[in-house]
Amino acid sequence: MIDETAEQGESLDSTVRDLIRKLVSELSPLQKSPDVRPDQILRDELGYDSVRQVELTFFLEELFGFDSSVIDEAPFMETVGDLEDFTLDVISRGRAKVPSQSDIDRVRDLVPTQSE
Repeated sequence: MIDETAEQGESLDSTVRDLIRKLVSELSPLQKSPDVRPDQILRDELGYDSVRQVELTFFLEELFGFDSSVIDEAPFMETVGDLEDFTLDVISRGRAKVPSQSDIDRVRDLVPTQSE
């Protein structure tokens, strides 16, 4: 039972981190950011300006079901890893959810393509 719970936790962790990296990559103003890493700085390395950071926040709210108070209380997040850790912490406290496939598909339809 303990091993099964640990595996579920690792799977959750991996799923959330993968979703965030894909979203960060898709929203990055840089044309080619396919291999987003946790240590990358959103502003300097991935080209996120304040407008794009607001867009990313909106999509994270939609995808993980954050309410506005969660975002208002969020610490400054400089790296992709900061976003991942924050999101996992909020999920563990029951203030966000792991998105279903329909949630992922719905948000994917909202994300602008690089040509837009």
